[in-house]
Amino acid sequence: MLAAIILAAGESRRMGEPKALARFGAKTFLETIVANFRDAGIEKLVVVLGHDAVNILEKVQPLPARFVINHNYSLGQFSSFQTGVAILPPETAGVFLALVDQPQIGAQVFSTIKDAFLSEPQKIVIPTFAGRRGHPTIFPRALFSEILAAPVTETAAKIIHSHAQLVQEIQIENESILWNINTHEELAEIRRRVTP
Repeated sequence: MLAAIILAAGESRRMGEPKALARFGAKTFLETIVANFRDAGIEKLVVVLGHDAVNILEKVQPLPARFVINHNYSLGQFSSFQTGVAILPPETAGVFLALVDQPQIGAQVFSTIKDAFLSEPQKIVIPTFAGRRGHPTIFPRALFSEILAAPVTETAAKIIHSHAQLVQEIQIENESILWNINTHEELAEIRRRVTP
């Protein structure tokens, strides 16, 4: 079974509102990402909240995902990744690490990354566009214990670097894997480039 962890614990200071609740078309960022994963056949979804968690839970539509709160979100993004990995069921073969500020990445991209992992489930699968690495990455179960044991000062990039022999890069003909949205100006630009 493949799962996805969606990181939505940050303060979203530059956005001025929780990114999870920002609108991308008719839905919020979080609703869009959850729907795209479901459309790609990923049914085990974990959403990690932190800053403003109660407000997000009150305002987001009911979603087919498990919500968990990282009370130590201020320690950094990796602590939220660990919070999500800690509650994955034992039958999880691998997990997408997804960011809530990338609602433009569609289900077809997720499906392509998923299929690459299923063909080599011991690999770390990273999408690329024009030679540049993007998101989301899939981490295999063999690395879960290392992720959980690492200090919160660790990063996902360092985990990947230390296991370079496991990396499988997969070319995606979609530049959206390189974009993330930190401001309303960036959101407006991506809306111009992508039809939600």
